[in-house]
Amino acid sequence: MNQLVLRYPVGTLRRLRAALVAFDKICEWLAAWSTRRRARASLLSLSDGELQDIGISHAQALYEFDKSWRG
Repeated sequence: MNQLVLRYPVGTLRRLRAALVAFDKICEWLAAWSTRRRARASLLSLSDGELQDIGISHAQALYEFDKSWRG
């Protein structure tokens, strides 16, 4: 029985590995960005008293929330 043997040039495998590493880093970055965005958005749901308890003002909470859209 003949077997199909796939052979790739070494350079192709290196580029593929580099692309997969880059893709993994992008996924990590997106996950971290999403987590920060949700945390910043949750600040807006806190009352002024709760914000005061953690030591920030409503204006500071708005500023932090705005950061999630700036990157």
